[in-house]
Amino acid sequence: MEKRQSIISYLLTLLLILILLKIIGVVNINNLELLSYIFIFWGLSYAFNSFGKKNRWIIFISTVIFLIGMFMFIYSNFEIMKFSPLIIPSILMIIGSGLLMTYIDGDQPTFVLILSLVLIASGIIITITHGEISFLSFIVSVFRIIVAYWPVLIIFFGVFLLFRKRNY
Repeated sequence: MEKRQSIISYLLTLLLILILLKIIGVVNINNLELLSYIFIFWGLSYAFNSFGKKNRWIIFISTVIFLIGMFMFIYSNFEIMKFSPLIIPSILMIIGSGLLMTYIDGDQPTFVLILSLVLIASGIIITITHGEISFLSFIVSVFRIIVAYWPVLIIFFGVFLLFRKRNY
């Protein structure tokens, strides 16, 4: 119970810092992006705390929430012309990654590994064959994100280190 309370307190602290940075004008983030940060941090925190404890459902759900946050972050920062072709591949890759994380945690049959790899590969194949994202536009967008959001990245890293220190 104490770990959940610390995750929630860190999450609220992160949210307040991001809102403060937005008000001051250090970062310019929209509400979808703010929500994506919350999902990323929450999912990562719970997955990190659940690893090695054989909590398959918590690891699966927290991985899915983390990746949904990543999807929302990418959607709000990249210039995506058509959103609909990305939905099915994203769902396949998110579910496949969640299953892969439960397999990595242990005590899962080989079928879970195979299913996760098939889902991830299917999502990648659909994205490559039907997607409209070029490698150059991806690199340019990543560079723009790093330049615009370096304070947020530093805060994420600091909160992660704080959280990690407290668990030892």
